[in-house]
Amino acid sequence: MTYIRRQHGKRIRRTGFTFPEIAISAFLIVLLAVFAADIAILIFACSVNDKDCRDVVRAAALQPNVNQAQLFAAASCKNHKTDGFFISPIYLVGGVNYVDFGGNPPVGQTPYVQCTTAVDVTLPAPLVFFGATFTNKMTFKQMYTSPIIKTKYLLP
Repeated sequence: MTYIRRQHGKRIRRTGFTFPEIAISAFLIVLLAVFAADIAILIFACSVNDKDCRDVVRAAALQPNVNQAQLFAAASCKNHKTDGFFISPIYLVGGVNYVDFGGNPPVGQTPYVQCTTAVDVTLPAPLVFFGATFTNKMTFKQMYTSPIIKTKYLLP
């Protein structure tokens, strides 16, 4: 038994709860580490999908017709790699919306292309917030619109 001496000469016995404190702290650290891993995967998946969607719509906007825009959008979608397990490969949703007004846009309108990409995320552990349990599978979708760069205008 360890005794320490106080200033006034009283001897007190020093006891501690180190094992329970370490056990509770370790449990909380594990919970926080799992939560941090889930949040990091969600942020990374959303970021990758956002960047890929911008690249896909930019590649489609540089093409002169809808067929080439679709091909270049699909090819651009495959350029961004993910791990394939926690974050699925990024894919196009609904193809490319290519609106060039037949080369004769109305006044005040601009030809544009619109693309939507999505990514499926599988988390290592389900998220639990104040009793509400969320699934460990989520899907992020992103849509961007860009003006078509190389259009052929029909002059009157």
